[in-house]
Amino acid sequence: MNYIVSQPNGHERTGKSKHFCRDSEATVDEAQLMEEKRSLTRTTHNRRHLTVSEVELESASMEIILPICAIVLVVLFVVAALSAKVRNTVISSRTYKKAFAVHMNLFSRIHNRAVQKRKEEMFNHMKMALKGVQGDILEIGAGTGANFEFLPEGCSVIALEPNPHMETYLVENAKRFPHVQLKEIVCGYAENMEGIADNSVEAVLCTLTLCSVTDMEAVLSEIKRVLKPGGYFYFLEHVADNPETWRHSFQRTFDDQWKYLSDGCSCCRETSTYLENAGFSSVCYQKFYVNELMLIAYLMLPHIAGYAVK
Repeated sequence: MNYIVSQPNGHERTGKSKHFCRDSEATVDEAQLMEEKRSLTRTTHNRRHLTVSEVELESASMEIILPICAIVLVVLFVVAALSAKVRNTVISSRTYKKAFAVHMNLFSRIHNRAVQKRKEEMFNHMKMALKGVQGDILEIGAGTGANFEFLPEGCSVIALEPNPHMETYLVENAKRFPHVQLKEIVCGYAENMEGIADNSVEAVLCTLTLCSVTDMEAVLSEIKRVLKPGGYFYFLEHVADNPETWRHSFQRTFDDQWKYLSDGCSCCRETSTYLENAGFSSVCYQKFYVNELMLIAYLMLPHIAGYAVK
């Protein structure tokens, strides 16, 4: 259909021609738009492909890096644990000693419940042996005063303890059990008890102490020095298990690491051998297992309890 369009300047042209021009321009615009869409789709696809590749590469890198980091940390921990110098620096620090005192105040209560029967037997023997005897009992490694509740009525105790942060708990427990007289607190080590006179005490007591001394022979020699002739040395200690057991293998393998947790304590010490060779007139003890500690202290289940006579 033809139609006429009048122009202001008097010229005339057909509307069909004008209409055809608009259709041609629209066709060109649509073609360009489609091409742009295809180009954008290709770019987006390439970007998505690149992103997936980057994620896969990052994931693969993490799978390699994380095990390497874990291995490095384990190696550093083992090296530190095996280094006596590093270990001694850690466990001799004020912060460690203070934290360990808090730990022992809690753990000693758990341990007391676990070995209550054994302690009662040992201290009943002490009551009979010291009946009617006037004199002091020296406790080495007195800790937080975990043994006060078991000591004989009216006894006088000299408490030897190298960790000054234990004193607060020691005094508190002395107040809880007034049947015991806490005569003196001596801050010192059992390897050299120069503050205790020769032949001056009726009995020496230690529990969970010989495992952590640095020189067992020196300690036992000092115990014999301060005991009166015929005096008793009472002990209850965790010790190494029998050599053919898995626990003994674990004790030997992890002994250095264990020392970090327990203020230098050794979980594989042959304490009974030292006692038998220390020169006491007699040594009597029993070995037993504190299975109640299975979940929290597997390496220290084997114990011995008994006494030696000067």
